[in-house]
Amino acid sequence: MRRAWKIALLSLAGLRRTPLRVAITASGVAIASGALVSMMAFAVGLQRQLETPLRLLSLLNDINVSPEESKDGRSPPLDDAAVERLGRLPGVAAAFPNIRVRGVKVRHGTHSEPCLAAGAPREAWLLGVSAEILVAGRFFNEGRDPEAIVGAPLLGSLGFASPDEALGATLTLEAGGLSPDDAGSFSYQRKELSVRVVGVFDLPMIVPGPIRRGIILPVDLMKQVPGIRFETALSRLKAGDDAAPGYANVIVRVRDLADLAAVDRQIKELGFRTTTMLSRVQEMQTFLIFLEVVLAAVGTVALVVAALGIANTLLMAVLERYQEIGIYKSIGASYGDLLVLFLTEAGIIGLLGGSGGLLLGRIVSCGLDIAVNAFARRHGITEPMQVFVFPAWLLAGTVLFAVLASVLAGVYPALRAARVDPIRALRRG
Repeated sequence: MRRAWKIALLSLAGLRRTPLRVAITASGVAIASGALVSMMAFAVGLQRQLETPLRLLSLLNDINVSPEESKDGRSPPLDDAAVERLGRLPGVAAAFPNIRVRGVKVRHGTHSEPCLAAGAPREAWLLGVSAEILVAGRFFNEGRDPEAIVGAPLLGSLGFASPDEALGATLTLEAGGLSPDDAGSFSYQRKELSVRVVGVFDLPMIVPGPIRRGIILPVDLMKQVPGIRFETALSRLKAGDDAAPGYANVIVRVRDLADLAAVDRQIKELGFRTTTMLSRVQEMQTFLIFLEVVLAAVGTVALVVAALGIANTLLMAVLERYQEIGIYKSIGASYGDLLVLFLTEAGIIGLLGGSGGLLLGRIVSCGLDIAVNAFARRHGITEPMQVFVFPAWLLAGTVLFAVLASVLAGVYPALRAARVDPIRALRRG
């Protein structure tokens, strides 16, 4: 242990002889490490931005069901009876119509704003939806009260100064649209609904703006909005079927991911088309892995270039300290001692450069974060965005990778030093 400590002290003494050269070499490693950690932090931040809504809303357990032509040429209607049948399938936690209506006018006092209205089951909290999406209030109760959960970005347009101020307020919703009747004709209807705000939600910036600025109603209340079945009924009429009331698509949420494949197969056997969020996420993960590999490769190339600088620095050190190396060997330094001496010097340069790279990466990412948020504010987005994420494994991995690359770069100079003939070295002096 004492011998290793002395070798480490000798390494530090050797580096102190040429501080400017060591500083320039370590700076090259710092720039390369900073580029590597910044690019990887961007990839991690992007992945976290994409995965956060899936986690908060428990979307991985969802199957999106829509009508499909059956073998006899007729499409089975995706109506309330079909929704009830889907909800009784083994492994299904809930099935509910995926109803979204754009252009619903929301009024509060003298303020009004068109927005997107979406339906959600009253038991959302039982279906894995995280309470983290709520910034105030609660989810729907299990009764039949006309309740609503409002997006936080919509509050200012309705005259509310804070989420807490909106709780308990009564909003008036006005919507109109074409609705089918039993004779296959359509009539225009307009309806007003009064709802009480029981919660305020806020979703990550990656979620599209209309959803974040929207309003969520219980599914049973959304069914009263005119026009929600128009597109489905019109499509059935064009296909030669009757205009039976139905929905464009239905969300089926399974209790466990292990049930997803079996439930998906049963739904297809009923004659409906299905898509799963899990398959989309797998495609997204493939893209993210590819992005991470590309960014890591670019950063690695920069680090390899910096490692060449380390090799050059140590080779020059071997030539300049040729006589010193001969003295070491003449007083008993072994082949391994000289290898460890120069590899330690390389590792110290890598440690200094890697640590400096973390600081440089932080500075660069903070500057880019400020620029991105300033650009977002100019376009009306006031919520701060975190573009770069630095998990502990990335910080530690970057420093270790820089040290490893530096040590590998120091192998050849260390071998040159270990093979020095002490007699020749002392004669040269």
